[in-house]
Amino acid sequence: AKQTAFKSSPAGQAEAQKKAAENSAADDSEEKSKGDIFSVADVADVGNGEPLFKDFTFEDWALLQLRYELFLLQAAFKKDVDDPDRPGIHESHFGFYYHRYYRKYMTPRGFGVEKDLELLPFVKDTVVLEDELLKPKATCEPDDFTMFLKLAEQNRRERQRRIDAGDETARLKISMQLMQQPARQDYAGGAGGDRKQWQSAPRHGAGGGGWKGKGGRGGKKW
Repeated sequence: AKQTAFKSSPAGQAEAQKKAAENSAADDSEEKSKGDIFSVADVADVGNGEPLFKDFTFEDWALLQLRYELFLLQAAFKKDVDDPDRPGIHESHFGFYYHRYYRKYMTPRGFGVEKDLELLPFVKDTVVLEDELLKPKATCEPDDFTMFLKLAEQNRRERQRRIDAGDETARLKISMQLMQQPARQDYAGGAGGDRKQWQSAPRHGAGGGGWKGKGGRGGKKW
């Protein structure tokens, strides 16, 4: 009752208005901060010689690497295939093509998850699964590395905001060993001669017919 009476009193209303103004200012500051990230001209110097990534920890560098690798993966596949009937890597071949292009295996357990596809939510600002295909979310060219740095910083700030608000689920469980592992060269399929990276996708499903695109024309393998 006292709480209700206070809220309806002039003092209570003044206190409510003060809190609302503080929250609004905080929201405006956060939006301005996000906008500032993408307006930065030089990520190596945002002012006073400080780089945009000055607060990065090894987790942020690991996510930056994952973000960039997966964006390049889908872009390279699309360029190599150059076929409108094959617009992207099918989810069932995600790990295969990562291995084929990078000569190393994905390490989902290093990010605290079990399956390769469970890595995608970590970089949902960059690539997504759409109609079971790996598609780009970031609207930039593959060589625009500064954009991936900016996305990483935006992700770091949002994650820190959630942690500061008491959301412990926002904490990452990434192993430091991820940044120390060299690429493996003993990838399946050998050197492949002049074979393009996107070819020879693994067979799966009944009868080894492979995954068929919409319309099932010829049972093309992605």
